[in-house]
Parts: sequence; C-alpha cells; structure tokens
Amino acid sequence: MSAAIVDLPGPFSARRVIEFEGPYLAPDHLLPDALPELFRATHAAQDGRFYEAATNRIIMANHAVLIVTPQSKILVDTCIGNSKHRPRNPHWHMRNGPFLEDLQTAVALTEIDYVLCTHLHGDHVGWNTRLRDGRWVPTFPCAKYLFGRTEVEFWRTATAADPETNHGSWTDSMQPIFEAGQAVVVDDTHEIEQGVRLVPAPGHTPGNVMIQLEHAGAISYVIGDTMHHPVQIERPEWSSKFCWDKSLSVKARNSLLETVSDTGAWIIPAHFPTPTALRIKSHAHGFASCG
Repeated sequence: MSAAIVDLPGPFSARRVIEFEGPYLAPDHLLPDALPELFRATHAAQDGRFYEAATNRIIMANHAVLIVTPQSKILVDTCIGNSKHRPRNPHWHMRNGPFLEDLQTAVALTEIDYVLCTHLHGDHVGWNTRLRDGRWVPTFPCAKYLFGRTEVEFWRTATAADPETNHGSWTDSMQPIFEAGQAVVVDDTHEIEQGVRLVPAPGHTPGNVMIQLEHAGAISYVIGDTMHHPVQIERPEWSSKFCWDKSLSVKARNSLLETVSDTGAWIIPAHFPTPTALRIKSHAHGFASCG
C-alpha cells in the first residue's frame, strides 16, 4: 500500500511506499547485543507496533520514501525488487509483489526526477531496475540516479573481487544504471537543490548518507539505515549485525539523536514500521520518540 506519512516543514512532503511490513526477525538476530532479558526491559518490547511477543520477532518494514519538493520528485531507497536472485535470503529471493503498482498510485514512473540510495545494500537498490525481455533495465527512465562516491567506490571494488558480494546486487541493480548513462556519482555532502542535501553518516556502510530537508530553519531527515528499529532510540549502542563498522554506526546514531532531540525535527527511517515518521525528545537517561 502507499500511504502519506507527514507534511514536512516548508514546501516538502513525504510519502511512504511499502514493499513489506510485519514480524521479521528475532531481536538478537538483527541486533546481537539485544539479548532476551535486555530487550524485554525496553519500552519498544512492550509496544505491539514494534514487537510480536508471541513469536519473539521485531516488526519491521521495507519501504521507499517519495519526497516531493517544489522542483522535484525524489525517490529514496528502492527496496528489494521483484525477480531478484537472492538465494541466501529467502525473504528477498525472487519476490513478486505490487510495489510498482502501489508507487504509481502516487506518481508515474516517468515523473521521478531523482532516485537516491542512502547506501547500496541489496534491500535499498532492488527497484533501481526491473526485468524487461530478459534484461535488467532502469525502472525510472527519466530519473538521475544519485549514488554517493564513497559508497560506489567501496562496493565496486568489493564486487570486482567477488561478484556475489552484497547478494550480487551490483550486477542486476547498479551496473545497468551506469550502462544506461543515468548514474550520477556525487559527493557525500551533495546538495540536490535548495534545502535538500546529503549528510554523511558512515558506519552501517562506509558511505551511508542521510537526506536533510531544510526550510526557514526547520529541518527533517530521511535517515536510511542509520537506525533500523525503534529500540535503537533507547539503546543507540546496539548496532545491527549488518553494520560495516559498529562503533561508527553508534557514533552516527548518537550524533543524529543529539542533533534532532527536542527540536521538533522529523526523522524518517528506512525500516521502522507504522507510524514510521517520528520526532525525538531527550530525558535524563537518553532519548525517546514523541510521535
């Protein structure tokens, strides 16, 4: 389904396009430090929106975020994709879902001006391409695909050494974009247009970035995988097992939480389930969401 999230400050709006939402993994499968007794002590563990106690699975989502500005339509993170060969992950392997149809209830594929991947893990690049006549082709024919330079250099090098790196997603979801001439490699602080720029947040991957939206001093962030689950607001020291550098990812989370807390700024993560968009408040023992 496609659902509006929030009218952001100023001339921006954001819309969430869901590929998957529901119970997914045991807490300590995603977050190795979230041992059962520690996780059960968190507020997130008591919230049925975020944790299914009966199955011991955290509730997560895969979704893209469509940002609409006065000048552009920007699609952030393109999820897993259909027909992608991902045998090492049964949740991703050869999916056949209605993501594109849902997206097109909000915007035509030809109307997307920019596609932006916060990082290049396989669940953030999948709909960069779709299968047509046996070939992977860009899904958004009129878009410029913006990829951070640090991230591109890292995964291009890793894939050259082992084509199966990152589930082989470079081959089917990245290389066709470069071959079509639609890839634009940008600095990790690139300004897309006035008030819309990238903010480096390395840790989850070497070139992980967030998108900052600013108007008249009001700021919002689309944060990708800087945080994976609401429990990390309470426990920012818990990094995911998929983080490239856990200490840097902790630093990125703490920096984000300190930056946005008590300011009214919205953050929109890539995997938080409904309601997804939230604001942060501080308290004596750390941070909490305030809706």
